[in-house]
Amino acid sequence: MSDPQITPHKRVTFPDLVRIHFRWRKAMGSGSTASEQEQAALDDAYHAALQRFEDEHGELMSAYWCADVESAVALTAGRPNTGWVRRLLSVAPKFHRVSDWATKDDPEIARALHQCDELAVRAGEVLRGRSRRISIQLVMTSACHLLSLVDAHSERTDAAAHKAAVAVEQRQLQTLRRDYREAANGDAQLVYFLGMVVGVALLGLLYISANSVLRGEGIEEKTIIGCLVAGAVGAVVSVVARINSGTFALDFDVARGYTLFLGAVRPVLGSVFGLLSYFMLTSKFVQFFSVPEQDTSERFYFLCVIAFAAGFSERWAQDTLTGGLTGRGRNKDAAAAATQAKQPAAVRKRRASDEDAVAD
Repeated sequence: MSDPQITPHKRVTFPDLVRIHFRWRKAMGSGSTASEQEQAALDDAYHAALQRFEDEHGELMSAYWCADVESAVALTAGRPNTGWVRRLLSVAPKFHRVSDWATKDDPEIARALHQCDELAVRAGEVLRGRSRRISIQLVMTSACHLLSLVDAHSERTDAAAHKAAVAVEQRQLQTLRRDYREAANGDAQLVYFLGMVVGVALLGLLYISANSVLRGEGIEEKTIIGCLVAGAVGAVVSVVARINSGTFALDFDVARGYTLFLGAVRPVLGSVFGLLSYFMLTSKFVQFFSVPEQDTSERFYFLCVIAFAAGFSERWAQDTLTGGLTGRGRNKDAAAAATQAKQPAAVRKRRASDEDAVAD
């Protein structure tokens, strides 16, 4: 006897494998009424289906098969590592689930198993290496526990104990989700830092190519290059400081190329702010600071410190530099007068009397 829906060249999906396994186990059980020929045919069909399934998804590492329904969860090793190229790649384990029959009367477990699916997909696509293997294996463990609760619930009537056990597994899934986010954010930070390295390398090439352009009468070549470098270094130090403090979070579900691009742009922005601070201070467009005279080491160090601060803090740089664009840096007295003019007459009169009292 052979399964008429299984042919030698048909692709075997996990639902197919679960159905064949269920029939195979029932036929091989102690209370089975199947003949020896039927048992042999089902045994051959199951192992043939398992072989074709593993050829596509990798070796079956672990599985939980429900006792009374055609439902199961399984973890495979991913695609087979055949060929020298695939041996160099990190193959992600694959999580498989068929549980609709088992959870049709238990929506809480069904919802938790859907969360297992989501975590397994995210971990397989976002994480790499050891973190990915650990996360997917822990997802598999939680899914096995949840299906075991379905089997146990069918044999007992203690609803309170069943509900408490489901709540424990849901809390475990919340812990797995938090651990996944931390691991994914760590991986995204590594990609972002690699992008910064690429950005610094590109800036170095740009500085070398622009060296001849900066040579000219009245141009502070060394100071300009120093401000560019200081701005880029400030941006890198800012990111490293935020990573060490645990306040640097990234959108880790986006493509790695986008995270790499954002990392490469960060030192470029730092250099731009550093160079812009040099131009605005030396041109006296803003006058928040007293810039030292030309051809002095104090001037070089002073401007490099300002450029580093501009690259380190984008918010500070934007507030400072836009102050010059709005006139706050050049016309403080006029701005203060305009502010006082907008105040009510009673407030201006009270302030004037206070100033007279202080003068007396």
